[in-house]
Amino acid sequence: MKKFLAVFVLLGMILGTTGAAFADTSAATSTQYSLTDAGTYELFTNYVDGYSLNIDKGMNVDMRYSSVGTILESANKRIEIYKQYIGNTSKSGYINYSNKFLNNTNDHVTEYNGVQNINGYSVNIVVWHRNKLARVTNDKNYYICMDIQQGNYCYTIMVKATEPIANLGGYTYLINNFSTFAPTKPAYMRVAQKIDINEKNWNDETKAFYQQYFSDEADLTWGIFEPDTAGFDYTMLNYYESYYDYEFPILLNYSEFDNTYKHPNLKQRLDAAYEHNKVLELTLQTTWREDGNMIYDILDGQYDEFLRDYAQVIADFGHPVLFRLGNEMNGDWCPYSSYNTARDPLMYKEFYKYVYSFFEKAGAQNVIWIWNPNCDSFPNFNWNNEMMYYPGDKYVDVVGMTAYNTGTYYASVGETWKEFDELYEGLYYEYCAKFQQPLMITEFSSASMGGDKNQWVINMFNTIKDYDRIKAAVWWDGCDWDANGNVARSYFMDETPALLDIFKKYLKGSWDRDVYA
Repeated sequence: MKKFLAVFVLLGMILGTTGAAFADTSAATSTQYSLTDAGTYELFTNYVDGYSLNIDKGMNVDMRYSSVGTILESANKRIEIYKQYIGNTSKSGYINYSNKFLNNTNDHVTEYNGVQNINGYSVNIVVWHRNKLARVTNDKNYYICMDIQQGNYCYTIMVKATEPIANLGGYTYLINNFSTFAPTKPAYMRVAQKIDINEKNWNDETKAFYQQYFSDEADLTWGIFEPDTAGFDYTMLNYYESYYDYEFPILLNYSEFDNTYKHPNLKQRLDAAYEHNKVLELTLQTTWREDGNMIYDILDGQYDEFLRDYAQVIADFGHPVLFRLGNEMNGDWCPYSSYNTARDPLMYKEFYKYVYSFFEKAGAQNVIWIWNPNCDSFPNFNWNNEMMYYPGDKYVDVVGMTAYNTGTYYASVGETWKEFDELYEGLYYEYCAKFQQPLMITEFSSASMGGDKNQWVINMFNTIKDYDRIKAAVWWDGCDWDANGNVARSYFMDETPALLDIFKKYLKGSWDRDVYA
């Protein structure tokens, strides 16, 4: 039955509404489009999404993720085009939600926001800019976004440029010859490639750790988030491990850009985990600020000293570290999401690669990089699709997965109880098709309200063993609070004696190994 469902899911991805065909990276995409001389411009025709328009001559065409969008780029200009199904969502709803980042007037300067009639189309146009960023090469900090509705679809044309777009031929030429037609070609989705372990600059200990826990032959390993350990209190974790007679090899830990010069206790966290026979799944995130988005400050060099120290501490530690940078970037709750950075996922990729460069300079040979989108994109618009954030094969050793059963505490806003299979079956087979790298559930859990949590956990243990490309799964042992300080989502694994015994029974069926053996 499970194999049948896997085939069904994959067929749905290939033949379904997206028409996405997950081909090998060597597959050509040139048949998906054509370029025709149009005098001053070239006529670009996209046979996947069914449209044509004038573009600047000599632009490179990138349709590696044509099921999501198309990228056209030259030295001083980048054009991203998305065909967005809006269905019951109004055009204004799509546009207004997409452009909420403009409320951040500390970073974004709106030059124009209005509607123009061009070539018979009613075109919503927004023009804005931000400051150039010192650490971004050839930074394209001038923007214009044009949205055109045709039936149930909205065509979004986003232009980014190194100087005011008026200096580079304006924008009306993009619409003057714009037209749509029925698509004639299937979409393409590039498959992310796994870098051979021998090509990684890892020390022997890190290679051995990866081989033991993330190779094709590796069995499933369990990890845990236990919040007290961030304060160096391992009492609760020791209790769990004693009760379960199971040692969790992986310990989730969160860190932030606490200041511009040095993390206050990173070395102590690494050392404490090592002393307790744990490898940290070390997460680094930016935080919200009222005076602007921290991502821009990082890419302007204001946190260089912090990053230099952070990377050097990890490099000097020498033992394996699972490093997760800016997780759930396709969620609007994250300040580093493009929802908050001018609808520009390039900002996240620049951020990711820039942080990576500090580890290279530090000579770190012990870092396994986890790239970890959320299970669903919020907003669920193509410009916010997780693949628009993919930094490149060099930068991704493990692909993370995150989905929670949040329960029904917030049922009034649409939250529902979801079994483990509902959350992960489709996601698993989708990721198996998109990525060659090993998969890891970097954090997950089940709340209590709305269903039988004990049975949820039993079902999870019975199901996850069928997903053999998931090499590790980390239970999030904590809770979410509501605005009044009440527990809204209880994710604790010791919520009842029966739940403790369920974990004890099923974890004992796993492989208990010494992570530093």
